[in-house]
Amino acid sequence: MTTESQEDQILRVLQIFPREQTYLLPALQKVQEELSYLPLWALDSVSEYIRVPKSEVYGVATHYPELRLRCPGRRLIRVCTGVSCRVKGSLEVLRTLAEDLKVRPGETRADGEVTLEEVGCCFVCSVAPVLEVDGVFKGRVQSLSAASLVDDSKGA
Repeated sequence: MTTESQEDQILRVLQIFPREQTYLLPALQKVQEELSYLPLWALDSVSEYIRVPKSEVYGVATHYPELRLRCPGRRLIRVCTGVSCRVKGSLEVLRTLAEDLKVRPGETRADGEVTLEEVGCCFVCSVAPVLEVDGVFKGRVQSLSAASLVDDSKGA
């Protein structure tokens, strides 16, 4: 369900882009920046504006791990599970956070407070394992300190 103001807001955002297929990914990124996720009605708006089939827009939106189709919680916690991070213990960090935050990876807690996500690669392998807390990356994270890093950033 949408409000007229949301639809108008998205159309204004889209107008900064030329109406060409090349701008599909940047348009989706900008819409998500505005709404915090990509609801289906917004995908339809992007499809219509950029002039590409809805199936292609959906395909791009589901291909890139930083794009999401569900509304995240107030706080977004992401754990990199790429090769470098995995070797350095990110799966244990993910398990520990899931237990501490009481939410499974890929889900939002029932109270809407926290979303925990697994991300394929954050591209900062030199500081593996990596944790992203509300858009801020933290490197060389250990499973025992992961929850405190999340708590420490609440005021940030």
